[in-house]
This record gives sequence, structure tokens and C-alpha cells, in this order.
Amino acid sequence: MIPKRDSIKTLSLFSGAGGLDIGFHQAGFDVLAAVEIEPAFVATLQANSGEGRFFGPGAKVHCEDVRLFDPTPYVDAGIECIIGGPPCQTFSAAGRRSGGVLGLDDERGQLFRAYIRVLEKIQPELFVFENVYGLPGANGGGPWQEILTAFKEAGYEVTAEVVDAADYGAPTHRERLIMVGSRIGAFRFPMPTHGPDSNGGPSLVTALEAIADLQDPSEVPSGGPGGLYGHLLPLVPPGLNYSYFTKEMGHPAPQFAWRSKFHDFLHKADPSSPVRTLKSKPGKFTGPFHWNNRHFTAPELLRLQSFPDGYVVVGNYGKIMEQIGNSVPPKLAEAMAIAVKDQLLRPGALTHEIRPPGFKSTFRERQRERTRHFKEVASLEVARLCDDATRANLQPEGATCAYWVGISNRFDRLFDADFSSVAKYDYQYSVTVSRNDDLIHLVIREPGVKRPDNVAIEILGLRKYLDHTDRVMVTGLLSSVDEMINAWSIVEYELIKQSRFFSLVDIYGHYANRGDVVSVVTRVSKSLGTLSSAVSYFGTSDNCGIELQADGGYTPLGECIEPDVLLDSMRRLRWDVRSNATHPTLAPGILLCTYPFPALSPRAHFDKPARQVATVHV
Repeated sequence: MIPKRDSIKTLSLFSGAGGLDIGFHQAGFDVLAAVEIEPAFVATLQANSGEGRFFGPGAKVHCEDVRLFDPTPYVDAGIECIIGGPPCQTFSAAGRRSGGVLGLDDERGQLFRAYIRVLEKIQPELFVFENVYGLPGANGGGPWQEILTAFKEAGYEVTAEVVDAADYGAPTHRERLIMVGSRIGAFRFPMPTHGPDSNGGPSLVTALEAIADLQDPSEVPSGGPGGLYGHLLPLVPPGLNYSYFTKEMGHPAPQFAWRSKFHDFLHKADPSSPVRTLKSKPGKFTGPFHWNNRHFTAPELLRLQSFPDGYVVVGNYGKIMEQIGNSVPPKLAEAMAIAVKDQLLRPGALTHEIRPPGFKSTFRERQRERTRHFKEVASLEVARLCDDATRANLQPEGATCAYWVGISNRFDRLFDADFSSVAKYDYQYSVTVSRNDDLIHLVIREPGVKRPDNVAIEILGLRKYLDHTDRVMVTGLLSSVDEMINAWSIVEYELIKQSRFFSLVDIYGHYANRGDVVSVVTRVSKSLGTLSSAVSYFGTSDNCGIELQADGGYTPLGECIEPDVLLDSMRRLRWDVRSNATHPTLAPGILLCTYPFPALSPRAHFDKPARQVATVHV
């Protein structure tokens, strides 16, 4: 233990569950106070404070917004260091996937100014600021330059690098931007302590090494987490994800389009490597999963994020995952803390070697090497599969079939039935399906109505994923645009029936990450009402995933509709149209539609009108 007189008094801002604080504590820093707005995270910090705990009995935990925090009581407390990183959604990859990155235009992107306000009040010798690795490149680098300038104007010489926690002993790959600001000399980042970039240091810590003593040798691999995709997890080789089931990976029976999901979907951890970044709010099918086809337990997750044994995280499993996933791995924090202590705050012998001029980390190159390696793993596994036994049961060339569909309340659906079975449903449709060459033609009509068709949908580019099918043409007669969800439900049913896919999104690809193979064109007659032009516009893939500027009521849609009315109306029809009111990462005045078809799953909630998120102004 470092003598009391040598302890470095520290203030923690945006503390979360304490990942950064733990690392600094273990390096001999004395965290006098932590400021955190989330009550559940505060409960964790308090559970680890007190005599014999990670933070001493004098540690104070403030449950409040950093923007409202009064640092006056700490001005003369001898604080030498401030640590912490503001919430990162406005610059994160998740933020980009949800529709855009506002960066500094979002109020959360201005939280660094609250950090600087405390710095200027207390004037510590040094600060350590962490954030997402994408911050320097967000919005062309402009926000990053503004942040750097603001810290320099506060009197600090700033050094920043993107580092991977695995290179510093954490059994997880987690890239973070670390910024060190100093008033007492320049800081230089330490060499990696583990892996190929270290000078003879130990190998990267693997997932199995980290949790070996927590494993039950008699555990039998499970059949997966259940649900629509869970049964696929046991088939995924360790280290791979859903992409194992794509044509690009050589799978003989593709079940997903390339880039139709994100890389964590059905990702199974490789026990011989560090795990991928742990997520704070994963979905049911979001990895990393344990190699025994299950979710990791809370104790395993703590180890994988390099939390020390005995550290208590308060809450149910979901809340524990949120806190762990939002945390800086303590091993990374400890390495940075030791470096700033040895170089600047308590100069002396260096525990970790300093990076030489021109040093360049290879962790990105190693990512690409892992990708190539796992593609080879997939090829070897695919070679064992039997193509003939897994081909889809296709409708014969030139054949025509007909059936009835009944739909009530959007999600009570009966397909491929006779008329007597669907008569009790709110909507009844006759469906005729014919196949000629590479074209499937669907005709959807209401019974007894003789008017001309008023809806046409064309889907192109399916050959890459569906056997002998490249195009789907849909013609139909509907009574209103509300019934477009019914028509698309029928389209999805047919595509799934004639392929191995599980949903329309699996075939089309995720709007923000897709391979741009499948395209959709929709034409809706104006006879279907005011929103017909909007449905035609957003029902065409070229108009999805792009930002539509407010211009006289969004004139590209062919009609002048008030933006708020258009947003709520389209969401009522279950089209995933977004604005700043629904997704704050979008700039005000922007509309963005994610998919050229409505949301067909009852789990997606679009019916309620959008509400502006409340903000705090200081």
C-alpha cells in the first residue's frame, strides 16, 4: 500500500458504476468524492464505500447532475486529479446506428463543458477524460477540435490516444479514447502491457483464463436462448456470429443477408481470446454469448470486464449488465493511473515503459486478422454441411397457387387458409402466387371488389439470397394506406416460405449497415388518401436511411404535410420514421425513415405520438 501521505486525492465525475475509479484506487489514488446522476449506479458506488471497502469511509457519493454539482467544498481539499467521462451516445456507434450523430449539437455532447467548469474551479494538476473511440472522427472532426481547444484554454496540455483494454490486461476488447490533461508537464502513453505490442509482456488474457474457476466442468451446452433465432446459436462456431449463416461466408443454406444484423448478433465468444465489447443493454440475441450457448453470468461478466473480486454491483441482472457494459475496464484504468502517477504526480521509476516516438498500435490490424481467421473457421465448418438436405422447398416453375389470408388488429394473422376460416377476421384477402423464371408475382385483393389495382411493390436483388428468385412483384387492391402493413405481412410470409430466412429485415438488411443488395420500389395510388405519396416515397429503398430536410413540409414527398403530423401519421401506420423528437441524435428539422416497409413485429412500438425529450439547462 502507498503511504497515506503519498495518496493522490481525486475527484470522480460521471462515475457510473466505478470502473475508472477502481483502477485509480488500485494505483494508489484516493477518490474523495464521486458524482453520478443515475441512482442505481450511485447505489453500487455506496455499496463499495466504507471501512474495508474499495473506497474509504471518507468517500462521498453525490447523486446529482454534474452540471448542477457545486465543487466549492472541494476547492481547498488538496485534489490533484479529476477523472471521468461524460455519457457518449452523441458520438457513439450506437448513436450513428439510431439515425445520426449530433455531437456537440446535442445537449449531452456539451457535458464536457460541465467537466471543464469543475476543472477551472478546483484547478487540479491533472485530469483523465475517457470517451468513445469514435469521438475524434465524429462529424468530420469538428467537435473534437472544439473539445481540445476548450481544455487547452482551461490551462491544460492535452495528450490523447485510442487504446484497446485488452492490451492492458483486460480479458475484453474495448476501445476507448483516453485524454490526459496536465498543468505540470507532458504526458506520454504507456506501452501495452500485454499482447504482441508489448515488449515481451504476457499474452492477451483470454476469456477462459479470466473465468476458469467459475466454470462447472459438468456443464452441458444448452440449446440456445430460445425465441426466433436462439436455436441457431449452438451451430455458430466460437468466435463467429450470425454472419456464419450468410452466403458471403459460404454457408450452403443462407438464413441472413450480409450485414442484416450487427456484429454482436448471435456472437459466441471464443474461449481462447478476449471477448468482444460487453454491451450495457443487449437484446435477447446480442452477444457475446458463452461458448456453452448461454448468456454469461453476472460474476463472469464482472471478471470479463476486469472488475476485482469482491466488488459489489447492485441491482437485478439487467441493471448489473447495464452498469458493467457502461464501465471502463478497471485494468485499463489502472494502467493509465499508474502511468500518470509515475510520470507526473509522483515522478520516479516507471512501472510501465513509455511509448517511443512513432509507435503505432496494431490492434486494428489484429482485428482484421481475426476476421480472416474466423472466415477460415467458418469455411471449415461449412464444408461439413450437406447442401442438398437444407435447400428451400420452392414452388415449381410456372406453378400458380391461391389461398386466403385473414388479419385482425394487425398482428392476429391466419395465412394459407380457405375463405370459411378467415371470414371472422377484420380483413380478408385472396392471394394468388405464381412463379416464372426468377420472378414471383403476388396478387393481393379484397373479396368481391372489382376496381383496378391501386398498390404495386417491386423487390429486386433477391437472387443472392434466395434460390432461383431475383424479383418479387406485388400488385394489389387495398381500401386504405393502413392496409399496407397487411400487404407486407403477406409478402414476408411468402418470402420466408420460399427461403430459409426468418423475417423481412433478415432478407433486406439493417438500414444502417446493409450491403445494398436488395432494393424496393413502392407505388401507391393517390386514391388511397393524403399519405399515399408519403408511403410511395418512404416505401422506396433509395429514400430510406437518408436524412430528409424540412423544406416547406418536406416537399420531396410530393405533398405539403406538417412535419409533426407526417411523423405521427406514418408511425401510426408503423413506418419507422424518425425525428429529433423520437431519436435525439437526429438534428432538429430532419426526418429519416429506416425501412421501405412497415414494422411487422408487435414488439416494435410506433403507435404513440412522439414526445420531445426533457432537457436540463444550466
